[in-house]
Amino acid sequence: MATVAAPTKKVKAFHATLHGLSGVITKPADAVLFLEHESGAVVILTQADAPHLMVLGAVEDVMAQYVTDMAAGGYARIACDRRQEVA
Repeated sequence: MATVAAPTKKVKAFHATLHGLSGVITKPADAVLFLEHESGAVVILTQADAPHLMVLGAVEDVMAQYVTDMAAGGYARIACDRRQEVA
């Protein structure tokens, strides 16, 4: 009989801002963490941080939209190729 590895729980991540700093929030274990890109700081979020936290969107969704936009030629091409309708 073969041993099968137990499935691992998929950890979700969301783009967010905390006190004006951009980063990602995730919950890999018991605590919710905020990871700031610029400095590499990791902050354990508490209830007191909730008013200063703005969740912007799931990392997977944002990356999927980014890839779609780049495949279409980038932001400038998308904006310039829109139909210009005159009333």
